[in-house]
Amino acid sequence: MLIQRLTPEEFKAEYRRRGWSGKDLAAHWGKHPVSLSKIVNDPERPTHWDDAVRGLPEYK
Repeated sequence: MLIQRLTPEEFKAEYRRRGWSGKDLAAHWGKHPVSLSKIVNDPERPTHWDDAVRGLPEYK
């Protein structure tokens, strides 16, 4: 099954829609904010990151 990779804008919109900031998401995933930014903006990012952001719970 081939799933279209999210664009950086779509990736950010996905976590923001659930109430997450980049800083909070980086901490949740055990990443430095700069590392998360590199993941988000990588056009060849592994698709498991897209799966992970699509499965995020609402931020409380």
